[in-house]
Amino acid sequence: MRTRQFILNATEQMLQTKGLARLTNKEIAEAAGCSEGTLYNHFETKEALILAAIAENQPEFFTVVGEDRIGEHSIEENLQDIARAAMRYYQKLLPLQTALFADMDLLAHFRLWMQEHQRGPLGLNEIVARYVAAEQRLGRLKTEIKPFAFAALLLGSCHQYAFLQYFQGFNPFPVSEEQFVTDLVQTLLGGLPMK
Repeated sequence: MRTRQFILNATEQMLQTKGLARLTNKEIAEAAGCSEGTLYNHFETKEALILAAIAENQPEFFTVVGEDRIGEHSIEENLQDIARAAMRYYQKLLPLQTALFADMDLLAHFRLWMQEHQRGPLGLNEIVARYVAAEQRLGRLKTEIKPFAFAALLLGSCHQYAFLQYFQGFNPFPVSEEQFVTDLVQTLLGGLPMK
C-alpha cells in the first residue's frame, strides 16, 4: 500500500512540475523510487494512474466536513475550517485538473468514473449544502439561506482563490490566505445572526 501511495504522490508532483503531455511512466517510476513494472502492478494504465491521483484527493476535505461538526463549535469557525480544507483541496487538484482538460479521452474516462462512483467536484457542494441545512434544522442558521447556493458561493470563492494563485504563481490578493478565509466567511454570513 505504501508503494501505491508513493506512486500517486510522485504522479501528482510530476503533473505539477512537468504536465501531462510530456510525462512518461519511466519518469513517474523514477520519482516514486520503483520500476515501471511496479507501476503496472498497481495501475493497469497510465490513464488509470492519473485518474487515481485525481480521484484520491478528496478524503481530507470529507474529514473536515464530517457530520461530527454539525452543532459543534461556532458556525463561523466551522465554515472557516471548511474553506481552508476546500482551498487545500483545490490547490492540490488544479494541476491535476489541467491534465484532465488537456486530454479529452482522460476527461471522458473521469466523467464515467464519477458517474460509477457517484463522486466528483459536485459532491463537495452537496456535502457543504447538507452541513448548512443541518445547521438550519438546529436553528443555528437562518432558514432563508439556500444551502446549495451558499455552498456554491463558499466553494466557488475558494476555487477562484486557488486558481488565481496557481495561475499567477504567487498570492495576488492584498490579504493573506487566512485573512481571505476570515473575510469570506464574514461576508457570507453578513447580516445573518448566528446563535
